[in-house]
Formats: sequence, structure tokens, C-alpha cells
Amino acid sequence: MVYLLHFNRRINPTRPTQHYLGYAKDLDERIREHRLGRGARLCQVAKERGITFRLAEVWIGDRSLERRLKRQKNSRRFCPICQKGVGDRVWGVGNSDLKAGVSSNDAVFL
Repeated sequence: MVYLLHFNRRINPTRPTQHYLGYAKDLDERIREHRLGRGARLCQVAKERGITFRLAEVWIGDRSLERRLKRQKNSRRFCPICQKGVGDRVWGVGNSDLKAGVSSNDAVFL
């Protein structure tokens, strides 16, 4: 699964980073690792600074989907917390938000 974490505030006030996009076979275990500050440097820094996160979005897909989403360099666009009110949308189904050829088989809102 590909997932998006939304941090409750920016990791660095001078940079826009407020999301982490990742891939996991066992999402529950991966989230536990992130909450402990392990697995991704960004989550470690967030924990050190007292910044919490929420699981914002999950897509059924593999590492190739993760790479396609990361290449777009704008995770905020995929975040229903940031977009307010688009949490009930199905990403990739007649939607221009996902470019790079992502189909409904690649990205499904859960």
C-alpha cells in the first residue's frame, strides 16, 4: 500500500514540508515505526520536534505507484486534510489531480 502522512505543522518553518509519502506491505507496523521516530528521517525529526501526524490517505498500489506520486513533488495536492472536503473523492478516476498515467487500478481511495 502507498500512504500519505500529514504532519500537524511544518517540519521546518522555512520549508513547505508537511507530508510524507511512503510504501508499506504492513501499514500498521510501518505507522508504529514512524510514531517511534524510526524508518524515515522526516518522521524522526518530527518526533524530536514534538510534531504529530495523521494517516491522511491510502492507495492500493506498489512501489511504482509510490515513485509516480513522489515524482510529482506535491504531496499536498493528494492530501484530503489540506484540500478540505475532498476526502470522499476517488483519486485517479476522471480526476486531473493524479497525472503521470495513474489509473483507477493504481490509486483507489480507501
